[in-house]
Amino acid sequence: FANGMISAGMSCQLINYVHQEHDTFFEVVKAFDALIVRCNPGQIKADGGSQEKFDDSMRALRKAGMQVWPSPDVMEFMGAKDALCKIANLSIGLEDTLAYYDAGLFADGFKKTMAFQPRV
Repeated sequence: FANGMISAGMSCQLINYVHQEHDTFFEVVKAFDALIVRCNPGQIKADGGSQEKFDDSMRALRKAGMQVWPSPDVMEFMGAKDALCKIANLSIGLEDTLAYYDAGLFADGFKKTMAFQPRV
């Protein structure tokens, strides 16, 4: 995402959320025009933090007028993988991003995407 934004002429700073520094993180991001979150639901809680506290702070940023993508509600109700599929054809997406909901579709589709480009 960052390289695509920078290539489009935007400024993009990568910052990590550390739950022990929650208040500092949200003070810093208030200076930005927008926030793109690349953290899957469950990662914050697994690290000992509060997903609810993080989500509530992001909702507060949105209420104050900042664009936050994806919003916590989109993440909760649509799911991260579905959201990535929706942007697959945008300049910041990857055209071979797919979601599989059964083993047969996964087996067929995964083989095709592996042929498209290497995976991490």
